[in-house]
Amino acid sequence: MAAMRHLMRILPALATSVALVGCTFDAPSRARSEDACVIGGCAGELCADEPLVSPCIWHDAYVCYRDALCARQADGACGWTPSDELSACLASHAARN
Repeated sequence: MAAMRHLMRILPALATSVALVGCTFDAPSRARSEDACVIGGCAGELCADEPLVSPCIWHDAYVCYRDALCARQADGACGWTPSDELSACLASHAARN
């Protein structure tokens, strides 16, 4: 019983460690950025004017941004440039949830 309590105490820390390693050692993003926009976030899922951080919580839809273009949009803000490929990828992952 004591071993089970010990395991229950260390399990959250172990899961966090594994998540952080996954973010750190993920394959490099192939996404592109233009117009002084910066790709950020633990999984490269953010597009902004400055580097941003995010929690290292993986969502399968983040793979959609790997080939996407991070650039200044018509409203002047940085964002992911819409494309048929990006829209289809995001829709396919939304359908799974």
